[in-house]
Amino acid sequence: MTSYLIIKLGAIGDVAMATAITSELRKSTPSVRITWVVGRAAKPLLEATRSVDEIITADEDAILCGSLSQKISAVWSVVSKLGMRKFDVCLIPYRDWRYHILRAGVRCKEVRTFSPDRWLIPGRYHGFEYARLARGRDFAPDESITLPAARPAPYTGDTVPAILLAPGSPSPTATDRMRQWPLDSYVQLAQMLCEQGHAVGIVGIDNTGKLEEAFRNLPVVSFINRTTIPELLQVLGQAQLLVTHDTGTMHLMEICGGACVALFGPTLASEKLFPSSRNLALKSPVLLPCMPCYDGRNYAECNHRCCMRNITPQRVFQAVCTYMETSSHADNAGEKP
Repeated sequence: MTSYLIIKLGAIGDVAMATAITSELRKSTPSVRITWVVGRAAKPLLEATRSVDEIITADEDAILCGSLSQKISAVWSVVSKLGMRKFDVCLIPYRDWRYHILRAGVRCKEVRTFSPDRWLIPGRYHGFEYARLARGRDFAPDESITLPAARPAPYTGDTVPAILLAPGSPSPTATDRMRQWPLDSYVQLAQMLCEQGHAVGIVGIDNTGKLEEAFRNLPVVSFINRTTIPELLQVLGQAQLLVTHDTGTMHLMEICGGACVALFGPTLASEKLFPSSRNLALKSPVLLPCMPCYDGRNYAECNHRCCMRNITPQRVFQAVCTYMETSSHADNAGEKP
């Protein structure tokens, strides 16, 4: 049995794309044991995929943003859990050398990491880079990758509508705000879909109450603040289609094997959205010279966000209706859309 140690904390979306590592390892190696060091927020995602044999939780907030004593304590917690164990291969998909501190004391025959001058190929889905690290070589142009499928239990709450919207937080961070489709556009889209007779739901976390208030006059099913990550996976797994911008929920829908209409502006769809015929990326019909403005670390300073505002609710509505019609015809024919 070949033993692997993966050190990948990151946001839920990054961890979801990085699960391509586990798919690649289990596909290419007959017998493996995988240990993954992950942040608390993404732990339920790995548990749902059941693709990891052992999960070691790290306090990512303390490691990245805590005081010196909090950083030391959080790092020591991981180091002490790993102890002096031996692994055949250690995978650290970062360019930052500081993440290697988390494996202090661990003995590895081989360590693979992203080099400073070769990290992510511009324009290519990030999952390929994670899978490349697992494989130890690059992919041919015609090769594909897979992500492990989540296997959540059936959702036992409200009936899940066919179409879900993930508008994001009404009070986003500066980073999230740049990627976000305007809330009033989500509301207009929901209204058009409801008038057309489609069942619509909204998902997400909101501490302000503004999300549910925005949809108050519409017959939508709200899962806002009503689901944990495992429950959100259950809800996504029972829906037919998710409409969202570049969010962690978009990546979770892929893990659930669902379809997504995703809206992009400052980031590249080819890098973030899993390459699949069931996914559709929409962007501004007007090619702005600043698109995309995200360079892998920072966004351009922008108060207009024309790239996202140029995506009209009417255009998204047409894309959703087309998908639902195609899906309905495929179901009647006994095929997948």
